[in-house]
Amino acid sequence: MMHGPIFTFLYWVVRFGLFLYHPIFKVVGRKGVPKTGRVLFCCNHSGLADPVWLVMALYKDHMPRIMAKKEAMAIPVLGWFLRTIGVFGIDRDGVDISGIKTGIKCLRDEQQLLIFPEGTRVKAGERRPGKRGAVVLAQRTDTPIVPIYLTQKRRPFSKLTCVFGEPYKVEFSSRRPTEAELEAATQDLMDRIYALEAGA
Repeated sequence: MMHGPIFTFLYWVVRFGLFLYHPIFKVVGRKGVPKTGRVLFCCNHSGLADPVWLVMALYKDHMPRIMAKKEAMAIPVLGWFLRTIGVFGIDRDGVDISGIKTGIKCLRDEQQLLIFPEGTRVKAGERRPGKRGAVVLAQRTDTPIVPIYLTQKRRPFSKLTCVFGEPYKVEFSSRRPTEAELEAATQDLMDRIYALEAGA
């Protein structure tokens, strides 16, 4: 990932622009976030800039790899910038073996990874079932999950809050979880994420 002068310049430009839109940005529970070692950050998804807000919440020197929709990687300039800072694309509509393998490699290399289990942006007041990819990655790499909640309902200049939950590990009865176990673990993850709204 790039952490040179270009990245630093763009980081502060983007940060300035975002804080003009949401001048009050509150972060809750960051002290419990592991600073080293493999971690899977899982957050609800309501806005296009959510990945950037998460980076802001973690600080510039604590940036995770980010799994994003593959369409974003094809956008000129933006795609180059995303790849440079460590973002990689995944096909949301099918089984993307390459994207899954990249995620597994990131975690086994003791990197931290951010994904949005819902797979798409969700409007305020709505809930969508999560996709199983998050719990599969966590189970295959023995990685703790940190659930995160970002304010869903947003208006220009309104307060935006990011709440970090306690790390936890998914547990199954065997190394090959059943379909029912995967569904239950995914629902538990989404419940943990939205339960954090109370702290926002």
